[in-house]
Formats: sequence, structure tokens, C-alpha cells
Amino acid sequence: MKKARLRERIAAAAAELFQAQGYTAVTMEQIAAAAEVSKRTLYKYFPAREAVLAYWLEGELARDLAGLGFRFDLNAPFHVNASALLAESAAWCERHPDYLLPYIRYKFANFDPNVEKAGKHADSGDMVQVWTLLIVTAQQRGELDPTRPAEQLAVYFHYLYFGALMRWITDRRLNLQQEFTAVVQLFVNGACATGRQ
Repeated sequence: MKKARLRERIAAAAAELFQAQGYTAVTMEQIAAAAEVSKRTLYKYFPAREAVLAYWLEGELARDLAGLGFRFDLNAPFHVNASALLAESAAWCERHPDYLLPYIRYKFANFDPNVEKAGKHADSGDMVQVWTLLIVTAQQRGELDPTRPAEQLAVYFHYLYFGALMRWITDRRLNLQQEFTAVVQLFVNGACATGRQ
């Protein structure tokens, strides 16, 4: 419990610095000073500034996702629920644009498929769990192919989501909501020409 509180305190101090000075301007030394911990203690909990950012953003995302549960209509088609969540996600991403690229770089650089399986990321706010729930429901209604594992489809959908997000991060002239709409259409309808399968 004490470790969790200290981790939260460090993340909160870092978040205040990120918001006040901009992510790239903040150093680990500043985070340690703001959290009132030694650099050694900071590095024990977070090996890099990106790790602090990832922890904080995932906490923000988890809190925001927790508030979305009541908005899902499990009687609605997959594309309706996915589009609603992606609209919320677009708004969330647009509130955190400067943090997304370093966060995504860190997550991909530190990707370990065994972490999720071991349950070590229970607090990650991982959207894949949400996609899985929506996909299972859609499979049960015959909207999506029931012969494919829902978890596999959820991961595929999540990578389409990341692809759209990366396009937007690297070209802010794009409309993120439109990018996410295209993701849902591609996932549900595929990329086949009309009338071909």
C-alpha cells in the first residue's frame, strides 16, 4: 500500500510538471524534487521519464474508461458502441496530444506479450478488454465472425486504432474522429471492393 501511494505521489508530481513546463522540458531530477524523493527512489519506481508518463497517462485513461461503462448499449451494434468509445477517445487524445508520441514509443519499445498474460498490467486501463467485450457481444449476435477468437480480433482492432492515432499524431491536419470512423468501417466491412468477398 505504501509503495502504491508513493508511486501515485511521484506520478502526480510529474503530471503537474508536465502540464506546467511541457513534457520534453521536464527532467527526472525535477520529478524527484517535486515528489520529494531521492533520485535513487525515483529510479527504483520509474526507470525513465517515459515510464512515469506512461503510468500517469494509463491512470488517467483508466479513470476515464471507468466513467464510460454506463454509456455502452450492449443491444446496439458493434459499430455504434465502438464509434461512441472512439469519439470519447478522440476527445481524450486531443486533450493530451503532446504526451501521446513519447507514450506510444515507450509502450512499443517495452512491449512484452507475457506481461498481459501474467496479469501484471491490471491497472493499465487497457482498451483491448473493452474491445473484447464489445466483440464477444457482436459475435453472439452474428455481427462479427464467431470462428475467430474475440481476443485476437480485439488486438487487431486495437492496432487499427493505433494506426489511425499515429497518422493523426504525425499529421495534425487530419481529423482524428474521421480517422477513427474509418477504422470502424474497415474493421466491420473489410477492405474488399463492394460485392466481392
